[in-house]
Amino acid sequence: MLLPVPQPYDFALASERFRAFGDDLLWRWRDGALHRVVAGEELRIAAAAGGVTVDPLPVEALPVLRHLLGLDLDLDGFLAHAAGDPLLSRLVATLPGYRPMLVPDPLEMLVASVTAQQVSLLAATAVRNRLVERFGVRHGEAWAFPVREKLARAEPEELVACGFS
Repeated sequence: MLLPVPQPYDFALASERFRAFGDDLLWRWRDGALHRVVAGEELRIAAAAGGVTVDPLPVEALPVLRHLLGLDLDLDGFLAHAAGDPLLSRLVATLPGYRPMLVPDPLEMLVASVTAQQVSLLAATAVRNRLVERFGVRHGEAWAFPVREKLARAEPEELVACGFS
C-alpha cells in the first residue's frame, strides 16, 4: 500500500544510516527495502513514487509508522528557518529530500543514545544487536525491541555480556 510522503523525499537518503553502521536488527535493510516491526508485525517499507510502499499496512501500525518516517515533522518550518542561517543553509543544500527517521519508543531511544556513546557507531549497532538478540523477538527479517518488563528482569551480568558497562 502506498503511504504518501511530503515531497521532495529521498528514501535512500533517509534510510542511509541503516546501511552505513552495520546490519541493524531493528531496522533491517534487505533487497532495497527497510524491514521494521511495528505493532507486533514486520513491515516492509520501500521507495515509491510520491512516498513509500508498506506491506502489510495494518491500521494500528499507521500512527507509529508516520512517526518512524518523520511524517509529522514541520520540515517546511525548519527549512524556512535554515534558509536564513549561513551554516544550516549549506547543510540543507547537500541533503535535498532528507526526512529523518525517528525511533518510536522512549526506552528504545534511550538505549540507542547510550550505545551511541560507544567508540564508534558500528560498535553501538553491535551492542544494540546483542541486546535485541538476547531479549527481543524475531519477526522474519527484523526484530522487535525488547519489552520493558523483560529488560527490567535482566541481570547486570547479562547486560554486560551484551556490551554495556
